[in-house]
Parts: sequence; structure tokens; C-alpha cells
Amino acid sequence: MAYTEVTRVEIIEVIRQWQAGRKIREIARSTGIARNTVRKYVLAAQSCGLSREGPPPDEAQIIALVQLGRAGPRDAAVPTDKVLEPWADQIYRWIKDDHLKLTRIQELLAQRHCVVPYRSLGRYVTRKGWFGKSTRATVRMADTEPGQVAEVDFGRLGLLRDPETGRRRLTWGMVTVLGYSRHTFVWPLYSQRLADVIEGLEATWAFFGGLPRYLVLDNFPAAVVGPDPLNPRLSRGFLEYAGYRGFIADPARPGHAKDKPKVERGVPYVRERFFKGGQFSGLEDMRDQSRRWCLETAGQRVHGTTRRLPLVVFQEEERSHLLPYDGEPYDVPEWHEAVVHQDHHVYYRYAIYSAPDTTCPPGTKIEVRGDRKLVKLYRSGKLMKVHPRQPRGGRSTDPDDYPRELTPYTLRSPDHLRKLSAQLGESVGQFADRLLGGPLPWHKMRQAFKLLRLGEKYTALRLNSACQKALSVDLIDVRRLERILAQALEQEAMATAVPSSSAGLPGRFALPGGAFALHEAHPAPPSQTEETPETALNETRGGTP
Repeated sequence: MAYTEVTRVEIIEVIRQWQAGRKIREIARSTGIARNTVRKYVLAAQSCGLSREGPPPDEAQIIALVQLGRAGPRDAAVPTDKVLEPWADQIYRWIKDDHLKLTRIQELLAQRHCVVPYRSLGRYVTRKGWFGKSTRATVRMADTEPGQVAEVDFGRLGLLRDPETGRRRLTWGMVTVLGYSRHTFVWPLYSQRLADVIEGLEATWAFFGGLPRYLVLDNFPAAVVGPDPLNPRLSRGFLEYAGYRGFIADPARPGHAKDKPKVERGVPYVRERFFKGGQFSGLEDMRDQSRRWCLETAGQRVHGTTRRLPLVVFQEEERSHLLPYDGEPYDVPEWHEAVVHQDHHVYYRYAIYSAPDTTCPPGTKIEVRGDRKLVKLYRSGKLMKVHPRQPRGGRSTDPDDYPRELTPYTLRSPDHLRKLSAQLGESVGQFADRLLGGPLPWHKMRQAFKLLRLGEKYTALRLNSACQKALSVDLIDVRRLERILAQALEQEAMATAVPSSSAGLPGRFALPGGAFALHEAHPAPPSQTEETPETALNETRGGTP
């Protein structure tokens, strides 16, 4: 069979049922997980320090168990039909001509290097029709203990006029029967979605005043993911609800009415005795009438099997054995798988939520759990982020979820730019407040980004000093602020320049400063002018002054 990953909720359910005292086979049948897989997680739980009598697993133990199943898919098993099909003629002769038993046929096949399980061989020859029609005797199920088991089934009641739309809608009935007393509760509903079913179960527990320890389910899609007769798998949402309320869900096989015989005839009984001929103004009115009908009619009848009144048996013998019900409404969660987009957000129920870049970079597959108040992001069973639930079209973004170098450019918020500018210095923060403090701060966003880049280029200390000078003359212009920084940097470079090693020493060919001075075109005669070092030098060279 194909590889199927065991989710976090399913692992918690396995450990919870194991600590409740259930056997491996019972846990596998109720959860739809293979027995070997259940045994693997039970052994791993024991290695993590868990025990049947101990407390539930903590977050670290749950993460360790979730990581246990991340190795990857195994090789798919070969179907039994493909293995036995080449031996079909030989198996037929062994059965029809030699009248061999299946145990002997299994041994002969093994001698010929065809090894198959006994039950698989039996199912194969039964599908072929070589054993003829099987005759099964109907056996009455043993009575359960008070408060142990309840059975749930769905059935069509009929069409009901919706007062809001004026149209007739198909109405379903969710019927719950307690296994010991046969006390019944009916909850009409329009659909079998998870939220609608849990709402009906909450009304059921309020009606009974408690919960059973085991709940035998019909195979409705909101609770059972694929009605596999051998390995049913419960949805994460329903598994989480079962763990929250404390009962163990046990899905019935599809098409096997004997798996839930106490409620199987309950749906026709409700349809004939309650729905047909009734007058209902809407769904809420039908629900109110169904409560009274369960107490006055269904509860007061003499049950055909027990020959007792279900309501009396429930009040006297079964109510005290039910699990307690606190009466607080359950917040129905919804689980979805999502991929982190390039903008570091995930899309969930028409709203977007940011995912931390350090643990959930773009392209990461994560699990999203949402209820009425919170949205939680999980990766490999570990909680990564919690957001408040947003309405349709809403957005919840944590600035810390972005990469540090991209935070100001992805948020594009004036308040966030003021906050980042204030971190560079007090004067820089004041400059940013003046820059973005006008009636249209969005028009100054590019200058605010430029201001942050100046801090990276010239350091925060120089930028803070430049902003202090600009504020002193009421200059709120980022371009001119950059010129102030550039000029200050040039002056600093000139002031700190190292002088030449020959500075202050007379050079070999050094001339006085006046040697390059310009004189008049017709100088005075030497006798009328005072002799200077410049004129003397010109005379020695034989040149003119």
C-alpha cells in the first residue's frame, strides 16, 4: 500500500487511547492506523518516558514522536491478487478436484516460493467464487456496560422549507443512541460538515448530561477520511475534538449495519414517527420539537429489545456512569496544508498570515490550524507561529517574521520607518518625524528609505550629527543632508591627512615665496630700487625681473 504520513493529532490520539488501557488491535481499528505503526509509536512513547498510568505527553515528547515518522515512504507492497493470479488454475484444481483445505494450499504455495498470508488467500478464493456463497449466522451482540458506548448514524428525513431563503432544503437527522439504555437524541441539520456535526454532538452531550467512553461513528466525510473497511482514518479535526472531550471514536465499516445495530433502525423510526406529518416553521423549531419528542415519545416507549422504557433506564442506571460534560461550547478547529509564499505569508480562509523566515522560509510546507480566535502554524508537528484570526480579506503580519534586511522595504509603513530611524539616533528620529509628519507621509516614503541608507553608508553617529545641524537651520531635505555628510567627511579627511616627511626643512632647490611674484613690465633702474633677494637671483641668472 502507499505510504501515508501519520499526523500530530493522530499520534496524540494513539497515545491517549493507549494510556486509556486499549490494546494495539483496538487502537488500530478505531484510528485506522496499521497495527505495526501503532506498536511503533507505543514503543517510542515508552522510550520517551511515557507510561499507561503516567501523565499525557508534553510538547517535547510529542515533537519527538512526530519526528519518528519523517523518514519517508517505504516500498509499496504488491497486491495479493497479482501474486496469486499466476497460480489461479492450480489453486482451482486443488480446491475442486483434490478438495484440499486452504491451510494445505498455503503450504503447497509456499513450497513453490509463493508466500501469502492465510487470510489473503481466503479472500482471494472467496472473490473468485470457488467456495460458493458463505452462510453467516446472525448473532446478537452482548450488552455493553452503562455509559460505555453510544452509536451515531445519519439519515435523510425529507425536505424542509427554509424561512430565510423561502426554498425547500434537504434535512438530515443525526441520531445518537446510548448502547445500554437505548435512550435516543435526534439533531436535525442541513449538512454533515465538521462544524455542523460537532454542534450536534455538543447538543447531544448537553441533552444526556454527559458523554460515553466510546462513540461508534457512521462514515461521514467530515470525520472519516476515506471509508476503508480495514484501516479507517479519522480526520484531524474530529480526532482533536474526541481528545478534547475524552471519548474514543470507533468508525463502523461502510455497508456493515451490524457494526452499529442499536442505531441502525433508529433513522427510519425517527423519520416515520417524528418527521412525517409534523409541522415545522424552520430548522430551529424542528430541533426544539425533536428534544420534546425524544423525552415524551421515544424515551417513554417500550423498547422492542430490552422491553423497558429507555428514559427510565437512563435516569436510574446509566446517567451516573457517563463522563462529565462541562457545558462550555467547543471551538471547532480547521486544519489545512499550506505553502509559504515568496512574500513570507500563507493563505488561510481568505486571509493572509506571516510565517517566520528563520524556521519557515518561502517554499516550506506547513500545517495551519484555525479556530474562531487563533490561527496556528505548525511545521513537522512543532508550533511555529500564532496569529489572531482575521476576517475575510484581513492580514496579520509580524515585522520580526521578515528577514532583517528586508523589513523596512516590505512593510512600507511610516510608523515603522520612524521607529527604525529613532534607533539610529535621537536627531535622526526627530528628522524622520519632521519628514513624515505632514498630511501626506506616503509621498515622503522614498526619502525615508534614503535616510536609512545614509545611516548604513556614513554610520549612525555621523548621520545623527548631520541631522542635528539640519534641524538647527530647519532644513528637512534628504538630498542636502547627504551633501552635509559628504562635506563633513571631506573635511575630516583633510584634517586627518598625514604631512610630508620634508615639510619644514629647507630644500636643495627651494625658492622663496616671492620668486614667483609678478612685477611691472618696466622695472625701475637698479640704482633707484632697493636690492632684494629676488632681483639678485635674477641677476645671477642673467634674466630680467
